[in-house]
Amino acid sequence: DVDGTICFNGRFIETELYNEIKRIDSKHQIIFASARPIRDLVPVIKGFEDKILVGGNGSIVSNNNEVSVIKSISENAFEVIKKLILENDLEFIIDGSFDYSAKVSPNNKIYRQLDPDYLAKNVKMEDISEPIKIILINLKGYMFDYVKTVLEEYDEFLSINYHKNENNIDITAKNINKYTTLKKIINTDNYIAYGNDINDYELLKHAKKAYYVGDKKKDIPFANVESINSDSHAVADSLKLY
Repeated sequence: DVDGTICFNGRFIETELYNEIKRIDSKHQIIFASARPIRDLVPVIKGFEDKILVGGNGSIVSNNNEVSVIKSISENAFEVIKKLILENDLEFIIDGSFDYSAKVSPNNKIYRQLDPDYLAKNVKMEDISEPIKIILINLKGYMFDYVKTVLEEYDEFLSINYHKNENNIDITAKNINKYTTLKKIINTDNYIAYGNDINDYELLKHAKKAYYVGDKKKDIPFANVESINSDSHAVADSLKLY
């Protein structure tokens, strides 16, 4: 994972940790798996752009700079979400395969991560024909619960991560997450995983060895998980074991 796992400033990987990842990359296959679409992931991992990049929580992949969509959100589900946004004046980011549609406050940290290199266009919702990932943002109080209730009716069509502490909801197509897409790439090979969030749950659960970056190990009670401090120095020290 990237944000909160190896990137703690939203913009780049700090030098000590970057060098450790480079060292391991000379001996092993490194795969980055992020909630960010490829467009927003590449500026953060400069120097690793040609590696396998899993973006949009598994909805899109870049391999040697060739981008392909794994699965987009169905038309019916997308219509429901657009209606939800418009009727409740919600803040949102809808990612297409490259361009996006967004309404988000500049004060929100997600805004700072949105197309930092100005590579894409912010288009109208109706101009997104292949939505790969949707974030509903700043859902405070009753609105979070209301939106959750509506979306749960479409559970058979969507994969949803509810970030109550951050007032955000992440949405991808059904059965799309970082782990399901990783398995398409590595098949039955073992892997070592680093993550810090609910969208890393499956990735950590199925790893040969997993590292949870943060102090919430009680929330992910897998025998193979080791908790490490949420800073680049601690993650770099962990990587030195390999």
